[in-house]
Amino acid sequence: MGLCLGHCSGTFVAMKAVPPSSLLRERYGHMVHEYYVARLRAVMDARRTRIEALRNRKDAEDYVRSVRAKVRRIFSPLPPRTPLNAQVTGAESFSGFTIEKVVFQSRPGFFVTGNLYIPEGAGPHNRHPAAMVLCGHSPEGKSYSPYQSVCQGLVSKGFLVLIIDPVSQGERRQYYPTDGLPLPDLCQSHNLMGNQMVLLDGFLGTWRTWDAIRALDYLLSRPEVDRRYVGVTGNSGGGTLATYLAALDPRITMVAPSCFICSYLANIENELPSDAEQNPPEILALGLDEADLLLCQAPRPTLILSQIDDFFDERYARQAADEIRKVHALLGAGDDVQYFAGPQGHGFSKENREAVYAFFMKQAGVTGNPTEGPFTELATRQLNVIPGGQVRSLGSRRIFEITAQEAQHLALTRGRPSASQVTRAARRLLGLPVFKQPPFFRCLRPDGSGADGLPYAAQFAVETEPGIQAIATLYGAGQRSMHPPKGNLLLYVGHLSGNDDVRQIKWVRTLAQGKTPLVVLDPRGIGECVSKSCGSRAFLEPYGNDYLYAATGEMLGESYLGRRVWDVVRGMDFLYAQGARDIRLIGRGLGSLVVVFAALLHPRKPRVEIYDYLPSFELIIKSPQYSWPLSSLLRGSLKHFDLPDVHRVLGARLTKRQPWGAQMRPDKSHA
Repeated sequence: MGLCLGHCSGTFVAMKAVPPSSLLRERYGHMVHEYYVARLRAVMDARRTRIEALRNRKDAEDYVRSVRAKVRRIFSPLPPRTPLNAQVTGAESFSGFTIEKVVFQSRPGFFVTGNLYIPEGAGPHNRHPAAMVLCGHSPEGKSYSPYQSVCQGLVSKGFLVLIIDPVSQGERRQYYPTDGLPLPDLCQSHNLMGNQMVLLDGFLGTWRTWDAIRALDYLLSRPEVDRRYVGVTGNSGGGTLATYLAALDPRITMVAPSCFICSYLANIENELPSDAEQNPPEILALGLDEADLLLCQAPRPTLILSQIDDFFDERYARQAADEIRKVHALLGAGDDVQYFAGPQGHGFSKENREAVYAFFMKQAGVTGNPTEGPFTELATRQLNVIPGGQVRSLGSRRIFEITAQEAQHLALTRGRPSASQVTRAARRLLGLPVFKQPPFFRCLRPDGSGADGLPYAAQFAVETEPGIQAIATLYGAGQRSMHPPKGNLLLYVGHLSGNDDVRQIKWVRTLAQGKTPLVVLDPRGIGECVSKSCGSRAFLEPYGNDYLYAATGEMLGESYLGRRVWDVVRGMDFLYAQGARDIRLIGRGLGSLVVVFAALLHPRKPRVEIYDYLPSFELIIKSPQYSWPLSSLLRGSLKHFDLPDVHRVLGARLTKRQPWGAQMRPDKSHA
């Protein structure tokens, strides 16, 4: 774990050759991760107490009713139902079944492609049970081999089966070479679209669930369907969506998600970032876990499938099944909850598919052998609904285009907010509390070598909240190593690391050598506090640790950007309490956003200077692809203000230099 930086002076004699930043990162490299593990354990402990306290049917009914209301809140607002304008563009006939090629509009101008597998002989006078199959993260979508397998398996057992392409998959790509940028993979594309929605207080999971709800509308419009028996299954991201659909639509009578259900706690403990649609905003703040999404449809029959070697932790999947079984038992249906763990790693294996067949057949009263018969893999062109294989040829709108249009509408309606409106909204959205006492701090013992021969005088760990310390590094000749500076000083927050900026950027190094003391403050997850989690993934990768904690903050109903702003605000409180007279804030890149909001909200109203800054949140919305991470975005901000409004409120206190564009590169067009 960490190295001792405290009271063992002999340790420092042995380690003098090690750069101080390495010592700090070894000590604080697990801080943010363990902070969130502790936060989620507290949520889950409280939830477990509530589950254990359920004693009778009324208790269970009250719990399920409460969960349903919370989940509806998370996924609201759902859009209005508009005409599906469904069309069957063709059909392929095989021994025992037919595949119809279906396209409909889940929203006006937003096309969804799917295949409807129809058993031979099905019709208005020979209705069959139905199932929806929802795809996981495969570029091929509905034509991916395991999804063809489960569809053919179910139709061979007598089920009408509808499978749809998820957004960015199959025939519903959202990004094209003609956009002029490197094509993101499908998971990255989901996060690009999902993170943009955060600025509008949206959730990609709601979009994807609405596609599934409208697909169910189409399926149930078919006269061949016996509406008494309608199941939904899917694997991985499809398991996620199957769970969401069952939670929100009571027409689903049985649900069997595979390789999704475990626990949000397991994901943070195991350093597992999830896709944008798998992180429902506020779900942890509301005290819920993944199992609660399935409890929304209690006591309808439920099968949880996992894999022994899945990265979605099988231990927690088994625990979720036990919790769900208890609630169902109190509701008189404990036998309707089953659990199955396949012998493989992540995926919709044959064993898991056959478990789905057996479960759905039992619930629908279908007799026969649940084992999987011969499978004929079809070419993608045989399953394509659209000539050319992409809905774009139909003029289908893309999600980021719809998001940009919504942002433009908000900009027109919100007008020019007043200074008080901007300040109040920023404080609320960032989640800054009121705390009057100066923070506790630790005096760290540097070895004096500094960076590249540039000495620094002191380092302090400022406790901004329990479990979190921001690291303040003091540069300046004549400063004392155990005491913060007094008088006038500069407080610098860097892009990825303040001290690395001192080492590598000439103008920042000049500040460190100047007469005015320079304090470099690294807030949580940055620089000296950067997390060592998520393996070798780079900090700004779509699934790096910065994204993991920002996404976890979303589920906790709090802004990760806001927590970094709080670290800087408390760092200022620490310095003022120790004798600082005037603090000028300086921020670069990610740090520019942090210091702008700190300057807006700190009662001392400091001056602030920003470099390599994001000119507006609207720029992110207008850019199909961008590099600014989720941790730099503020949920719902564009409903109230944009960054130029914050800059306007700061007025003469703000100096702006060197704007960055959407790709985090210099862009003078936004100066």
